[in-house]
Amino acid sequence: NYPIKIMRKRIFFVALSLCSLTLISCGGGSKSNGNKLTAGATDNSAAYMEEDVNAIDQALPVIMVLPSDRVLKEYHSLKETRNGVERDYQSYLLNSSSNKALTSAVQNEFNQLGYPLNDLEQTLKQLANRSATDEADQLAKDAKTLLLATAKPDIIAELDYKTALDRKTFKKTLDYTLTFMDAYTNKVISTKTGSSNDSDFSKSLKEQMPSISNELQRYFSDILTRGREISVRITVESSSNINLQDESIEGQAYANWIDDYMDTHTVKGTYRLNTNTKYELAYTNVRIATLNEDGTQYSAYQWGRDFAKAMRKKLGVKVNNLSQGLADVHLVITGM
Repeated sequence: NYPIKIMRKRIFFVALSLCSLTLISCGGGSKSNGNKLTAGATDNSAAYMEEDVNAIDQALPVIMVLPSDRVLKEYHSLKETRNGVERDYQSYLLNSSSNKALTSAVQNEFNQLGYPLNDLEQTLKQLANRSATDEADQLAKDAKTLLLATAKPDIIAELDYKTALDRKTFKKTLDYTLTFMDAYTNKVISTKTGSSNDSDFSKSLKEQMPSISNELQRYFSDILTRGREISVRITVESSSNINLQDESIEGQAYANWIDDYMDTHTVKGTYRLNTNTKYELAYTNVRIATLNEDGTQYSAYQWGRDFAKAMRKKLGVKVNNLSQGLADVHLVITGM
């Protein structure tokens, strides 16, 4: 009987363990089941990490909708000062509920197509507690400069519109223009105009979206095929005692070595040399690869970081990477 008692005890403990595992697998009892969010959630992180990176998704630019300067001026949210133009986007949004509604309508159309967006109002909230002073020159920054520096959109969708009252129908009419620009090169990608009743803006916009989307897709394709267009500056700190025309440890002038690097690290050697002095080299229309070999995004900052690394290794110089955003590379040689 003794072995039988032991066997019964083992069976009891096994059964108890199975019951415990069942409770755990079900979320640990009624406390978890009462939470509708966790009850319906699934963890697919392992499968997601195994998936290949989608190069098209990685290259998809971020869009930000902004009112045009003319619209800002109409709503007393833009003024010209000695220091330049001052834009007050918060004042524009608070001026009329329709202003925010129009911006949201444009964002909604892009959201439905799967485009990543940076919201104007949310970005303004991020800036609410930040100083509007440039640490370098102690000058007040314009609101648009701060917005772009914070949100870093790839494309600006600039919305310009006029409203009027139709005397026959007594309904508001809306004439609008949407201009899509590369946020870093200011190149116009697409421009669309339309007219509708104030209440039918979304419907009119929806009719424009297939054409807009096609033109943006061509822009994406150009970036993927020919690379992202950036600008590059190589400057020398005045206290470094280095001249770009001096011979480097590589046996050639610093400027020549930099040119050779540009030849081999741009897409088909595409770039234009604009400034060539003893203390600065400046290049525009520089085309760099958009993606890494594994399909992840390759930014201008990363390209500049690789450039600076090569300069330290091959030329034996100290270099600071002051690159900003997705389209500006600035490397400063500070010494040996």
